[in-house]
Amino acid sequence: MMRRLPYGLDSARGCLSMRSIMRRWLGLGLLLACLGWFTTSWATELPAELPTPASGTSTAIGGDDTGAPIVVWDRTIITLYAPYGGKDASERARIATDRINAALDDLAPEDISVAWAESGDEKSVIVRTTYSVLFNVRPGDVGSTDRVMLEHAGEQAAGVLREIIRVRAEARRPAELVKDIGFSLLVTLALVALCWLLMRANGWVQRKLVAVAEEHLKLNIGGYDLRPVIWSLLQRLAALVYLLLVLFLGYLWLSFVLRQFPYSRPWGMQLGQYLMDSGLRMLAALLGQLPNLLTLIMIYLVTRGVMRVVGSWFSAVERGTVHVGWLDGAMAAVTRKLVSALIWLFALTIAYPYIPGAGSYAFKGVSVLLGLMVSLGSSGIVNQVMSGLVVLYSRAVRVGDFVRVGEFEGRVLELGTLSMKLMTRTHEEITVPNAVLSSTPLRNLDRQSHSQGLLLIAHVTVGYDTPWRQAVALLELAAARTSGVLKEPKPFVLHTSLSDFYVKYELNVSTPNPSLYMQTLSDLYRNILDVFNEFGVQVMSPHFRQMVQEKVWVPPEHWYEAPAKPPQDGPDASSTSGPP
Repeated sequence: MMRRLPYGLDSARGCLSMRSIMRRWLGLGLLLACLGWFTTSWATELPAELPTPASGTSTAIGGDDTGAPIVVWDRTIITLYAPYGGKDASERARIATDRINAALDDLAPEDISVAWAESGDEKSVIVRTTYSVLFNVRPGDVGSTDRVMLEHAGEQAAGVLREIIRVRAEARRPAELVKDIGFSLLVTLALVALCWLLMRANGWVQRKLVAVAEEHLKLNIGGYDLRPVIWSLLQRLAALVYLLLVLFLGYLWLSFVLRQFPYSRPWGMQLGQYLMDSGLRMLAALLGQLPNLLTLIMIYLVTRGVMRVVGSWFSAVERGTVHVGWLDGAMAAVTRKLVSALIWLFALTIAYPYIPGAGSYAFKGVSVLLGLMVSLGSSGIVNQVMSGLVVLYSRAVRVGDFVRVGEFEGRVLELGTLSMKLMTRTHEEITVPNAVLSSTPLRNLDRQSHSQGLLLIAHVTVGYDTPWRQAVALLELAAARTSGVLKEPKPFVLHTSLSDFYVKYELNVSTPNPSLYMQTLSDLYRNILDVFNEFGVQVMSPHFRQMVQEKVWVPPEHWYEAPAKPPQDGPDASSTSGPP
């Protein structure tokens, strides 16, 4: 089971752990590289078959473009191109192969000789044994009539044939076979041991990488902890390196074992040569890409320097040490991320032509696929991002404001790229997409409440038999008794309607804390009920089922029932209670 390390360890330990991981992997890579170099270089020290003569000649004189090789014991002696004696190149090669195979068991390396033959305009080099001719090399086979080249091609072919005879005789000796099998078994045991060490190293590296990432890597995007993803990626990367190393060792083992046995030695040589050629091609490609890599490094360093300068300025605005009229702290954080993304995109656009493989069809195909995916799938995301920018730069809301969006209201916890998070009074976290913010009226209860408070409205309906001055005084008294109501501005009462059965009063009060307006409003309604009960005034509005016999009205002597007080200069029918 994987061990989880606690947070808070010093960074030096993490750096040392990472350095130890890199040292071990580097040492292991150098060991394997030395092993590959030793095996491939050892192969070049073995007695190797001579190259095929006349290989690489284009069009032979008097022949065709397609050559016919003489292949014996999986080795190509020479490739013939020219016809001779009414036989084409392929027929000549077949006859020569049959002759050599028929005489191979009775031949010794010293039996092979080369002779020059010339009759009129006919010139050739004969490769023969003591008693018979095996094949001849004609000017059309080497692409030249020069005698020196013909003799050189014949000597090369004879040398390859002598080597075949020698190797074939070596393969028949039991002592050589036992030695070859012993070397192969020894190398196989070494392969198993190295694979076991690699497996142990892979497990150790994976544990170390996860431990270092858990201790020191902090990656949180949008409230999501991405460290498990990074751990999994590191583990998969270490497993991939382990697999590649095992395959590399298996390749070296196969090449080495094939070279131990004379018959399969050409296959092992080809494998080793292919590995060397691939390594040289990769090295040449790397050297060829060095100018582009240096350009990419310069672009990265310049972009990073620009990012540091821009980030420092926006951070200063966010902290309040730098004041700009068109940008405040809340906008500076989002603007910094937006500007950073634009700068990196611009740098990527400049660096694109210098990326290795950028001009290949595979790279272009991947670019087209990614562009198509972004085009089809980003319309909704772009809508959310642009809506969020509209809300942000219109300064409609800030983090910490108490707002109402549709049926939801609460304190703003976060203004994200795609959504806004609210904490309601019931401690629910509501995520509102930015597209909803741009299409739905957003009520900011905090923005204008700092100076005069948030205005709360309480509606009360009272029958016509209650003097309106008394009802107003009762409502003002209830407002005065409520602790969450401001004294200034002074509460006031409005008559909003004279309905069929009652008079509708509207009490307006101010509260300094918008997030607690529901509690303040509840306290206000409680005090209204208490005050009306104290003075015996009925709050519930009666609905008449039949017209009452007596007149429903308030005589003037009852206009100022308690707690209403008449004005000092006498009754004034036109005086009303309203906003100051």
